[in-house]
Amino acid sequence: MSIKPKRGMALLCLLGCMFSFFTANAQQPPSNKDTETGAISGKVLQSTNKEPIPFATVALLNEDDSTIVTGVAADEKGGFLLKPVPYGTYLVKVGTLGYNPYFIKVKLTAERTQRDLGTILLETGARSLKEVTVVGQKQMFTMNKDSIVFTPDENFLPGGTGMELLEYVPGVTIDANNNITMEGKDRVKFYVDDKPIALTGMDANSYLNNLPSFMIERIEVLKAPPDAVEAEQALVEGRTNIRYINIITRKIQFRGYSAAFTAGVDSRRNLNAKMRYNLNLAPFQVTYFNNGQYNSDSSYLSRTYFPKTPGGDSSYLSQKNFRTSYNFNHNLNGRYELKVTEKERLRGSVTLGWTGDGSDAENNSINSNYAQKPTMIKNQESRNRRGGYRAVTDWYYFKEYEENSQKKLEAGFNFTKSGGNGYGNNDYFYLLTDDTSLQRNDRKNGNFNIRSNIHFRQPLSDGKYYDLSASAEVGGGMNLNLATRKNVNDFELLPAPKLSTDYSDFKQNYAANVSVGKRSRKLGYNFTGRLGYLGNKSEELYAGNRFNNETYEVRSSMGLNYSPWKDHMANLRFNPGIQYFNQMALLDSLKNAVPFKYTNFSPGVNFQYDYKQQQLTFNFNRNMDRPSPDQLNPFVNTADSFNIRTGNPNLRPSFTKDYRMEYMAQIKRNQVKVGIERQDASDIISRYTKAEYINDSTIINTSTYVNLASRTDKSAYVTLNSHIFKALGNNNGSFNMNISGGLRYYETVTDGGEEGKEAVSEKFANVSGWTSNLTVWAAYRIRVFSISVNGRYNGPRYYSQGKQEARFNSGLKGQVNLFQRKLNVAFTCENIFGSTVRNFYELTNTYEQYSNSRRNVRFFSLNVTYNIRKFTKMGEKGPKDYEKEEPL
Repeated sequence: MSIKPKRGMALLCLLGCMFSFFTANAQQPPSNKDTETGAISGKVLQSTNKEPIPFATVALLNEDDSTIVTGVAADEKGGFLLKPVPYGTYLVKVGTLGYNPYFIKVKLTAERTQRDLGTILLETGARSLKEVTVVGQKQMFTMNKDSIVFTPDENFLPGGTGMELLEYVPGVTIDANNNITMEGKDRVKFYVDDKPIALTGMDANSYLNNLPSFMIERIEVLKAPPDAVEAEQALVEGRTNIRYINIITRKIQFRGYSAAFTAGVDSRRNLNAKMRYNLNLAPFQVTYFNNGQYNSDSSYLSRTYFPKTPGGDSSYLSQKNFRTSYNFNHNLNGRYELKVTEKERLRGSVTLGWTGDGSDAENNSINSNYAQKPTMIKNQESRNRRGGYRAVTDWYYFKEYEENSQKKLEAGFNFTKSGGNGYGNNDYFYLLTDDTSLQRNDRKNGNFNIRSNIHFRQPLSDGKYYDLSASAEVGGGMNLNLATRKNVNDFELLPAPKLSTDYSDFKQNYAANVSVGKRSRKLGYNFTGRLGYLGNKSEELYAGNRFNNETYEVRSSMGLNYSPWKDHMANLRFNPGIQYFNQMALLDSLKNAVPFKYTNFSPGVNFQYDYKQQQLTFNFNRNMDRPSPDQLNPFVNTADSFNIRTGNPNLRPSFTKDYRMEYMAQIKRNQVKVGIERQDASDIISRYTKAEYINDSTIINTSTYVNLASRTDKSAYVTLNSHIFKALGNNNGSFNMNISGGLRYYETVTDGGEEGKEAVSEKFANVSGWTSNLTVWAAYRIRVFSISVNGRYNGPRYYSQGKQEARFNSGLKGQVNLFQRKLNVAFTCENIFGSTVRNFYELTNTYEQYSNSRRNVRFFSLNVTYNIRKFTKMGEKGPKDYEKEEPL
């Protein structure tokens, strides 16, 4: 059966994106690849006494409109180095408070990749430092073939979080469950300040939801990982369906401190309070931020289940949930950087974090018969409280050798420890045990992780080089959940082993890489080999289950780049590899062992051809994805008595073949992509939900994981990103507008096989149709006033188990800056046109569900932010009103 959604909104999306694509008009710097970048260096001195000017700002500006491309702060001796800088022509602006700015035009080409500007002498300005207020206008989005950079103002989203700020990045899609993808398809890996986000001691969702938006200086979307060790792994794996999002946190680059305080309230009676404090004593730095929120109307969910029985029974279960919650978190980071020489340094940091949260929920559940007359009405109340901590220490050593700046040594070490405890009280009846009037769960958890790596690069003659790198990572954790309950006629809580867990796990990851090649734009090559071992053991004591997953792999990558003519570049890469996978489940509860062993050959080929600002790519890869211990563990999770979850120890790894061909063109500030994709997968790990009868009047919803036999996805797509920027009124105002959207045609054919035949409905086993998305954001700013509007639309999409309805939300925000930009007042209206309805329809051969979530109704909010900035310069007290709106 073929199901096709309506195309009206999809076509409107395409027309809107095409209009924006042909209206903007500014030059964009070229691709930032290793073979197409250079460096700019120099030294900043005072013109009068030739003394260094420490921490002077060096900005790289677009030649056409003087918007900022990147920048750096000079060191204590006035020296600076800008790299990597894509080939092109730029303006370099050097300045600091109290001095007239210095401008120079610089051009980098393949023939001249390095520019030493020598000594730059700055003249003393005519005005007093205390009279100077720097207010720069800038474009917030920079796009090229290999990256997207979003650089928001400090008060871009007062009262917001990192997760909310991420929604403004072109191509990012966040669904109702906070699952993040790029352009609705590609997987995403997160980094913080060039390091994997796991090194912060938090996962991506927790980190972004707890990070105040004003702590983010910029967000980078990259095709390759910013971390050198992760980049080696990505190179040999050859995966092309992953994008890397790097969160750069806000720091100060002058000696002194800055602080910001935000308090807000909205019409839903929600409250938030945030604070940031940065201190730079060079070489010591301290950063502190917190985030507190109270949500009194944060969740409203209505779900209706229809069991499909052979007799055609239409009885159902209807649920409505309401929850209030609060959470707070604190983060304190101390950092020390030792500069042995200009080319050798050691940086260390220690981070302490502590969190707390709680929620109170009410759940109303109604069982009805075929005539929709209630047979059971059940009101449930629950209370949950939780607190925890995390401690992180991170060290990084870097050395460039004097005889050759390309010879370098890097090493890193990270240790993370976290723990927490809490409890949950649930007042309701438990269906899987005796009738229960009260249940209490006392929880405790703890985790640790140790990661170390080393990377050495040795250049040889004629552009040849070799790289050596190795990494080791071990970690583990425990999760204790002790349940007690009392029946209706009991007087005290009694232990409930069937509802308790004592779960622990231990993981190991070791890898060694070697890479040799020749770096040349005309004709270069690279060969990389990798040996790796990945192990994961877990154990659950109450049920007596143990799991052991091991993967041994040998991977390699062979690449060649060739430039036949000027502005042309061809890259070809092969990624052959072998994986050996061993999985063993020892199940005392099932009295048996479930072993699986696989040998997987994982070939891959990637081709890329660049001509100026155009790029054509073709990719093929075959990869294996392992089931996680949580998916394997058959422990029955009964935290919600109507929605019970369990694992499946019989799960097998899934294998996927990915094909993609894409054409991309960058025209000034506009980017268009056109592509076709195909994905053939076998043994897909899929969640399977079904409704089951406990008795004639009681129905529960259970979910587990199963392997589906196969799935084939075919799609064709076009995406458009466009950014318009214009400085107004002698740079006292600006207009920023970003439009991103796409149109996709898809066809999905799913075969559940014998194991998954009930998990795939016949109606949705073969679906096809159109879907689209459109995001528009525009801001007008003049002096201290600004106003912005935004709108997001995600079209409907069919899956093998149901349909996600179309979603639309919008917002309007006005801001004013007072008292020399120290005080910011922002008023916001979210969901101008009503509720953001997040409907979902799920259907299998035995089960049907309608979900209606209205967590985001129309509401108004008010946020007030107060900023403080002070600094000292070489031991002398500086101005009290130093303002710098755009740290570089």
